[in-house]
Amino acid sequence: MPKSEYPPDPWVKGYSNPDDCLGGEQLAARRFSLPEYPRRAYNTGRQGWAIVRLDVNALGETENISIERSVPSGLFESTAKSAVNNWLFEPPAGGSMQDCRVLLRFKLGAVSLGA
Repeated sequence: MPKSEYPPDPWVKGYSNPDDCLGGEQLAARRFSLPEYPRRAYNTGRQGWAIVRLDVNALGETENISIERSVPSGLFESTAKSAVNNWLFEPPAGGSMQDCRVLLRFKLGAVSLGA
């Protein structure tokens, strides 16, 4: 059972510029799996989210993965980055894409994508 309140979802567009790709809506996944819920977070009933920033190269591989923001800090970053590092997309039509952002929710012991 969760022991912490789930923090309100962030407004992801507030972290981006108009030309950034948000939520991967311009990307089609070839290989995609959500991160594991961190055992430490699960065992202590912690919930939260992470905004992951990434680039997608012309081959559809993720690059330059970083955590834009995570709440609570220090709990979900590692597992989020590891999962995104293994994602593979259809090669973007216009070549590579920079500054894509994806919201990962860690809630009630499960992980989901944010809108």
